[in-house]
Amino acid sequence: MAIILPQDDKNTKRASELDGVRKEYAYQTVSGIPIGVKYHDRDKDGPQWYVKVLGALLNARDNAQAIVDKTGWKMSESFPTLSPSDLAGYIKNKEFPTLIEYFVAELGTISGGGRPTSLADYNAVFQQVEATYSSTRFMSDEYFSNSFTAGPHANAFSRMMQIPDNFPITNEIFRKTKEFANDDLTQAIAAGRVYFCDYKELNDLVSGIHPLQKKYIYQPIAAFAVPVGGTTMVPFAIQCGQVPAAYPVFTPADEWAWQMAKGCTWAAHYTYHEILTHLGLTHLLIEPIVIATRRQLHVSHPVYTLLSPHFEGTMYINDLAITTLMGEGQAVDRLVGCSYNSSVSLLAKGRLDFSFSSNYLPNRLKARGLNSNVMLPNYHYRDDAMPIWNATRAWVSRYIDRFYRSDADVRADFELQLWAAEISSNDGGRVKDFAAGGGVESKDQLIDTCTMVMFTGGVQHAAVNFPQLKDMSFTPGGPLAGYRAAPDSTKMSEQDYLDFLPPLDIALKQWQIMHLLGSVRHTTYGHYDGDRFKDAVVDAAAKKFRDELAMIENDIKARNQKRIPYDTLRPSLIPQSVNI
Repeated sequence: MAIILPQDDKNTKRASELDGVRKEYAYQTVSGIPIGVKYHDRDKDGPQWYVKVLGALLNARDNAQAIVDKTGWKMSESFPTLSPSDLAGYIKNKEFPTLIEYFVAELGTISGGGRPTSLADYNAVFQQVEATYSSTRFMSDEYFSNSFTAGPHANAFSRMMQIPDNFPITNEIFRKTKEFANDDLTQAIAAGRVYFCDYKELNDLVSGIHPLQKKYIYQPIAAFAVPVGGTTMVPFAIQCGQVPAAYPVFTPADEWAWQMAKGCTWAAHYTYHEILTHLGLTHLLIEPIVIATRRQLHVSHPVYTLLSPHFEGTMYINDLAITTLMGEGQAVDRLVGCSYNSSVSLLAKGRLDFSFSSNYLPNRLKARGLNSNVMLPNYHYRDDAMPIWNATRAWVSRYIDRFYRSDADVRADFELQLWAAEISSNDGGRVKDFAAGGGVESKDQLIDTCTMVMFTGGVQHAAVNFPQLKDMSFTPGGPLAGYRAAPDSTKMSEQDYLDFLPPLDIALKQWQIMHLLGSVRHTTYGHYDGDRFKDAVVDAAAKKFRDELAMIENDIKARNQKRIPYDTLRPSLIPQSVNI
């Protein structure tokens, strides 16, 4: 089918064909968040996706079985059983909710409480799989810092312009870290060398409950700085809550209290990541855009043709996640530190308040003071993501130029205008600041909008999803909850730290989920079906995009020789869409 703007199309059936598809899609709201009522075959993944997911499920079941067999942990629930014929039938019919229940079994708690006797107990999750990098490095400050610049939530920190009123860090505190023994905090802030994470947005969360004990969620503030002449952030201060009178500031000199403070920070960091950065701002941000694209753009529309590969499997995986992982008492609820109801409130507020255009990657980095590779030389996510953003925008620009001669063509495209209006509408997608907030005014605006859609579905989702396997499948290196109150003294012990860490049933469950989410890569960013565009000029532009991505990959490999390797955003490892 030829690609053609609606105002130029002589096909008299275009409107009726689009109307037929429009009737197949509708919105429903869950806690105010728009999702689809129903998905269709065009929204599912290609056949290879099912093979890859089934392989990950098989590995998850085998390793979990080996964990229980070799540790002797007495789980409160047994592994579910299926007859070979029933299992074969579920596989043949692709009944993944049932398959997930079988392969990623809910095994409950461990008799006796499942509390660790030593840190070595957590290594039991690696039976038939290779232990992750974090399992040997998680207590180092270098690893802690790297989890913020190259982990699953690598856009959570900001440059510190001035010391927050409720975070009383001083030169004395700053200089307790050996890298800053002869440094000056005021001068470091002025030079743009100080950065921080502030989890005040978690103030309304309510701590959750494990079946055998209480969970805790925290609202910490953590500070980092780049040493004079250095390239990488070093953590130097953590306050585990928002009120200075109630929460002392810890430094690396505080030994076990420092390890606990880092764990409190991770619990907040990764809870926010799972609920909002991952689920809310990739999965649930893209879904209403998929729905509006199906409803308002004909299949021959240039934007439909461009974006559709970046929607493959999104509605399907979202439905699967909501029904099998995200509900009250299900996997994510068991892992995160907060109660289910308060997590839903955070999700809804964060997703609906998210400004689409303010979060174009260059805008977001600039707003957070993270765009300078002079002030912060080593920032893996920024260094790898920005070239991909620029290459994506250049490809989209070449593509849009092929079909829109001028800004007037954009404004005259009535399907496009209805598309943008629906995505922005309170009755539609409820995506704040999408395009012009109700329309599209220019080619540049359309280019930026499409770039953001493609980047979010492909690159950003890859950035927040795949590091979960290496950074979070070993629970002490990526806890989503604490199991005792934050440290209140520098005189904490190793036993206090063990008491803080999640029980071993949570370690098992966390490995199961992170393995599944981090093991399936389907499709490759920028690689379109050979006959998709049926246009020699567009095909040449698409090839140039792939060539640019290949050069970016080589650059990333070269950077990895000089830093802790970060393969997450190698273009060959980025899927086209949110499909896992």
